[in-house]
Formats: sequence, structure tokens, C-alpha cells
Amino acid sequence: MSSRALHLLLDKLDGEERQAAALLNSAQRQLQMLQQQQQTLSQYQRHYSQEFHHRGREGLSSHQYGHFQGFIDKLEVAQRQQLDGIRQAREQVDKARQSWMQVKTRRQAIAQLLERDRQRQQLEAARNEQKMLDNLAIYRFHKKQPR
Repeated sequence: MSSRALHLLLDKLDGEERQAAALLNSAQRQLQMLQQQQQTLSQYQRHYSQEFHHRGREGLSSHQYGHFQGFIDKLEVAQRQQLDGIRQAREQVDKARQSWMQVKTRRQAIAQLLERDRQRQQLEAARNEQKMLDNLAIYRFHKKQPR
């Protein structure tokens, strides 16, 4: 593959890597937000359960008891749903990280190829320059020799 083609591929992979990194950051922010919501929901449920127990000691009507218990059940369902969302968000983060790592690895491989090619060209140019200087020195040496 030509150096120009490798540069074009490297530019394309740079863009893909930036896009994959942005998707990974987005997935991580989503996971963090869901985890914070889960903490808030859990704290709210604890507080509500404590309030239920506190009021229960003082005596609750069956209507109040049913209301408290129904709301606590709804909070438990919401927490299970939130935990499912967190699990799915973690899977998204893992997929996004894998995608980013694959693109990054490909980009690094192409960058390495280009660097090796650049070093090879530099070495070849140095050899050509040295060969030219040697030929010039030989030419000057022979020109100075009496015939």
C-alpha cells in the first residue's frame, strides 16, 4: 500500500477513533447518571421504609398501611428496572470500549507502518547522500592524480 493511501487511511481511522471515544464517553456518562439515580432511589426507599416502620409503631389504619406498602412495592419495582438499566448501560460501555480499542489498535498499526516507512526513506536518503559524497570524493581524488 502506498504511503499516500496509508496517510488517507490513518486520517480516516483518526476520525473513527475520535467518534468511538465520544461514544465511549457518552456511554460512561449515561452509566454514571443511572448509578446516581439508583443511589437516590435507594436512599428514598430507605427513608420511606423507615418512615413506614416509625409510623407503624404509632399505629396505622389499613388504608395507610396499604398505601405505604403499595408505594414501597412500586419503589422496589423501580429499583429493579433501574438495575436492569444499569446492567444494560454497563454492557454499552463495554461494547463502546471494545469498539474504541479496536479502532485505536488499527490506527496505531497504520501509524507504525508509516513511521517505519518514514525511517526507511530517511535511511535510504542518507545512504544515497553518502554514496553521492563517496562518488564525489572518488572523482576529486582521481582528478587530482597526475596522469
